[in-house]
Amino acid sequence: MELVEFKVKFQESIARNESIVFFCSCEIAYSGRAEAFLARGDRIIVVKADNTLLIHQPEGGNPINYMRPGSKIELQQLDSHLLLKAQNLDSKDYIDMQIFRVYSFMSHKLEDGIKQELAGNEKDMSDMIKDHPEIISPEFKPLSREEHTKFGFIDVFGHDKKGNIVIVECKRYTASLQCVTQLRRYVEKISELKGLPLERVKGIMASPSISTNALDMLKKWGFEWKQVNPPKRLERYNRDQKTLSVF
Repeated sequence: MELVEFKVKFQESIARNESIVFFCSCEIAYSGRAEAFLARGDRIIVVKADNTLLIHQPEGGNPINYMRPGSKIELQQLDSHLLLKAQNLDSKDYIDMQIFRVYSFMSHKLEDGIKQELAGNEKDMSDMIKDHPEIISPEFKPLSREEHTKFGFIDVFGHDKKGNIVIVECKRYTASLQCVTQLRRYVEKISELKGLPLERVKGIMASPSISTNALDMLKKWGFEWKQVNPPKRLERYNRDQKTLSVF
């Protein structure tokens, strides 16, 4: 693509607030969070509708450099090439991109106000445990989920058949020492609040796995660990994934 044609298309797309992708040979000088220079090479450039600028090399998932939303982007004609200047005064970031050749260009007005739906987090785990308490124990009777206290949110709050209070702390990844300490804090505070001895308040950590030192500490404090995997209701390809119907 001729640079003159590219300049016209780019400026028209910016004026229409379109998203832009183009492939080019360029060199890049950056000043802001650090000072950086990237010698001439082939790059993938993305300019989003909010003037976010992303610079990608042909390989890898992360941009080699970027400019935050709300940046000012201008394209200038030099003697034999173009200069794309991007600046963000709020963050004091600046990019000068010398464009020597453009291989391909496309732009489009995109509409997308949908938020990504996340699944398999702690909330999903606590929902699953509250609806299917036998995951924890046949004797567990949940009373509430995300019980709010001045000490924080207890994921699942309930009792067992002996009348002991049971606190279940959910972690979607490997439970660490910090997680066990958090559970202990809840147990101690609830014991104090209810005027019950510590042995009447049971702590249970629910997670797919737990570190060795966390498990040792859990046992030392008289708590239990239950291996519970977060539900993956959005997962398509794992045929062995259990659903809630198996509980």
